[in-house]
Amino acid sequence: MVLVVAAVNRGSTPEGHSLNPTGSPSIAAPPPADCPVRSTNPPWAPPLHKGDAAVFIEDVTLADCTRVGPGKTMTKVWRLKNAGAVPWKGYSLRRLDLTQQADQCQTIPDVPIKDTQPGETVDIRTVITTPKKPGLCYVRFKMVDASGAVVFPGSRPINFQIIVDGL
Repeated sequence: MVLVVAAVNRGSTPEGHSLNPTGSPSIAAPPPADCPVRSTNPPWAPPLHKGDAAVFIEDVTLADCTRVGPGKTMTKVWRLKNAGAVPWKGYSLRRLDLTQQADQCQTIPDVPIKDTQPGETVDIRTVITTPKKPGLCYVRFKMVDASGAVVFPGSRPINFQIIVDGL
């Protein structure tokens, strides 16, 4: 019996960097299955406002487990759809892990969401500053209404995972 093993280079360097079209290395995020933290669903609960619904569309920037350097400031953007019958007026994403520590990614505690009518999509932006030491930044937010009440208690938090490398 003969075992043949073939190693194929699909455009990456030995350090795990991918080559962009110019041929220079760029750091790619690992697939979501390789991220250190896997989100789980909380116990089922109805939305706070009958008929309210949200659908996560995509991470517009900074896919989970993107590798960045320490002390960097960047913008995270999520795209969500108001999939219910309730207009989102005065809604925001509230950070769950307050008080922030120096070894965590820094964000504002409440990320405003532009007023969004049913059927519309909205891009939600927050500025992130990574800590000065390498590690994992895992930050979670829940959507709240204008009174500060959690709108979707039975839904997963919106989050980001960033790997801070010592680049």
